[in-house]
Amino acid sequence: MPSRPSPSVSIGFDGQIFRRQRRGGISRYFRELAQELGTAGAEVWMAGERRWPAHQPWRQADVVHATYYGGRPYRLRRHQRLVSSLFDMTPERHPEHFFLPGLRSPHANKAGWLEASDLILSISAASADDLAFFQPNLRAPLRVIHLATAIDRLVPQPVAALEGRRFWLMVGKRHAYKNGLTLLRALSLLHRGDANRAGHRDQPLLVCAGGGPWRTEERRWISGQGLEGAVLQLAATDPLLAWLYRHAEAVLVPSLAEGFSLPLIEALACDTPVVASDLEVHREVGQSYATLLPALNAGAWAEWLAEGPRADLDRPRQRLGGEAYERLRQHYGMERLVEEHLEAYGGLRSGA
Repeated sequence: MPSRPSPSVSIGFDGQIFRRQRRGGISRYFRELAQELGTAGAEVWMAGERRWPAHQPWRQADVVHATYYGGRPYRLRRHQRLVSSLFDMTPERHPEHFFLPGLRSPHANKAGWLEASDLILSISAASADDLAFFQPNLRAPLRVIHLATAIDRLVPQPVAALEGRRFWLMVGKRHAYKNGLTLLRALSLLHRGDANRAGHRDQPLLVCAGGGPWRTEERRWISGQGLEGAVLQLAATDPLLAWLYRHAEAVLVPSLAEGFSLPLIEALACDTPVVASDLEVHREVGQSYATLLPALNAGAWAEWLAEGPRADLDRPRQRLGGEAYERLRQHYGMERLVEEHLEAYGGLRSGA
């Protein structure tokens, strides 16, 4: 890996996302990024975070990195540079899944923030391509910087109820475009097929970590299909997630749309098989280590799940080969993420 650029620019992260979510993929990204940049020697200030010294407020930074799209875009000083992140274009591609009126949704302000920015950082090439379609005349420069994970650094905390049990894992929200209902439909087909065959065998449990308690439509389906003993929903801290990733037979990601899909690289870091919907971004991120299936084809998901234990053959290290696996893990590691952000911020300061 090339040597890390010497930090020469101060970066301020505004507090928008932390007012909206204390825990979540985007807030976690900014919190970890700020910590890692500080560790690398950069001057970093985070609005609303007590651990950052108060004598140098984030408002004085050379670069303000906006953490969401609330209100109107701004610069707090004349020569300050504004950076915005593009996480996805899902509301633009699938407006049917977003019910908040335009005036209440921060996504209504996204186009204005991106247009006003001196630099846009997209978390995937797929999201950048979507942006080019929906805002073809955008003048702000754009750079793709993939997300990273440090989940393999965490000390895992065992889930007592799952020790010694086989299970599949879905992480995060399940409703709307996250498409968790397709997994429940697949599970129903799988168990119905087992019941009709002689020699019924136990199937792994479907564990849904995070995303909140079962919703009404989920409870109705689970009860109606007799799946109460086949599924488990639980809240998950990061150490619990680290254990779940390491012990799952496979990580399942059936989404209809994603801007990146962290579970793919978290599973990669833990060398756990991944089965994901066949999306542009899953091809980009999952490359050849993820098995891709049609998002809404419950039969295809049930068929994959029914084939039985073959985890060793589907592990990312096995599918990629040792050297390619280590290269990809390094690419999705925090050191590369920090290096590319420092280069991007430094380019703004120098006018590159």
